[in-house]
Amino acid sequence: MRAWVLHILLLSLWGGAAALGALAVSALLRRLHTPSRLLCWLWLAVGLRFALPWGIPLTLPRPQSEQLARAADTVQALAEGPGPAALPAVQTPAVTAVQQTAPWYAQLTVWHLLVALWAVGVLVLAVRAVLAYHRLARTVATACKTIDGCYSGPGVPAPFTLGILRPRIYLPEKLEGKTRQAVLLHEQTHLRRHDPQVKPLFYVVVCLHWFNPLAWLAFRRLEREMESACDEAAVRDCDAAARNAYCESILQYALQGRTAPGSLAFGQGSVKERIVHLLQYRRLGAGALVVCAAAVGLSVTACMMQPQVEQAVQQVVETVAAPAPEPEKPVADTLGLPDLNDPEHTPRLLCPVAYTRFSTYFRVRNGKQAKQQKRGLPAGSPLLVCAHTPRRRQMLSTA
Repeated sequence: MRAWVLHILLLSLWGGAAALGALAVSALLRRLHTPSRLLCWLWLAVGLRFALPWGIPLTLPRPQSEQLARAADTVQALAEGPGPAALPAVQTPAVTAVQQTAPWYAQLTVWHLLVALWAVGVLVLAVRAVLAYHRLARTVATACKTIDGCYSGPGVPAPFTLGILRPRIYLPEKLEGKTRQAVLLHEQTHLRRHDPQVKPLFYVVVCLHWFNPLAWLAFRRLEREMESACDEAAVRDCDAAARNAYCESILQYALQGRTAPGSLAFGQGSVKERIVHLLQYRRLGAGALVVCAAAVGLSVTACMMQPQVEQAVQQVVETVAAPAPEPEKPVADTLGLPDLNDPEHTPRLLCPVAYTRFSTYFRVRNGKQAKQQKRGLPAGSPLLVCAHTPRRRQMLSTA
């Protein structure tokens, strides 16, 4: 429950930031006489920012501070939406019995209260819109279709378009002449641009974010730009007299413009701003129109950006496998072997047993060896080299 609440709040935060940026850009582009049909796309992008939890990814460098990095990871996880609910932990029978005996209201938290409050607000706004729609539909139920394709009758208070799947244009009976043609062109422009379908969808998004005043601001701005775009289409080929008559019709039906939230009434929007805009309206050249379209396109792209922080790189130390050691070749222990060329510095070998006869070899000149026969060698006598000959029970040695 807590994850859902924080997810909705984060969506509302991103949408509010996009609405503030779009408000500044719209004011600047309005001074440059940007067509209102282009500004409608800007506010539609704001509505998508309120509704969609994802967007165009914009990777930002990871903060050096560990606390800021953890906060960025938490915000990113909330923006992706709450994950699947974790399986409940295994509880002991005693804990389960306590939970079953406790009343249901004892298990409620502040997050349940916030969700209930949010749901009540959404339900109230939805019921209000449905009742207003049906009330207006009953009012014009007796209207008849005219030659120009719209519906007129005594129950039609002001020009408006009603319906979502099959929208109809309703015009008062007193509206005649060129003013009627201009107002009819205004309403037909709504149908051609699918405004009867777009505006109710935007209202649904606003109902989900009813607690955010910036969502209502975006809805009113979209409503205003829709009406201004249709006004521009209605007076595009009119002279000054026809334009003045059209402005008088806006004043005439201004007080009756507020109808159902999903309908498109001719008198909606700020009357003063609409009239001033029509009096100052002029068509832009091809070059200026391209520049304005590029500016709106960049603004829409900026609204749909979804900042993301780089993931923490896990520093894994790659252990390089050391090559297997080659088997060492057996090396003769030269320290323990006798050196016949240096007998004075060679360690002696102790004779293990006593021998009755042995032969001693020693070097003479020219590298020759001489042999000397001796008898009786006690055990433990130091020898340099010895060899045992079992047959004769004698030992050949080099003393």
